[in-house]
Amino acid sequence: MKARTLLTLALLSLLFLTACNKGDALPGGYAIFLGDSEDVGLVLPPKGEILIGPKLAKIGNSGTLIFGEVQPPKKPNPSLAGSRTPGFFILDSSTGAIEMGLSREDWLKKLQKAGLQGEPELVSPERKWPRF
Repeated sequence: MKARTLLTLALLSLLFLTACNKGDALPGGYAIFLGDSEDVGLVLPPKGEILIGPKLAKIGNSGTLIFGEVQPPKKPNPSLAGSRTPGFFILDSSTGAIEMGLSREDWLKKLQKAGLQGEPELVSPERKWPRF
């Protein structure tokens, strides 16, 4: 009985810690803006202007690079801020240089040229922080 209680407590603690995990930090002071499912972007505080979005679908980072995919919104909405450039992107957080609207093939080639080998891991923006 005591072993079962300890096991239950250990599992609950693990679930709690997993739920509280904010995810990986973005480099260079960049942050995730979460408005709603159609208004998710990458911002640079303190202004908070959406640099990449408004529908940031997947994001990853390695070193100073931030990369991912922007999808077109289901319903075009001119009030949503952002680049409105669907496709893949690469942002160098050390220089602020952004390449947007890349095809998947070009994106993978450029990431490989920058030193990333293989398929980069992309996650939901909710798994990255800080938030703006």
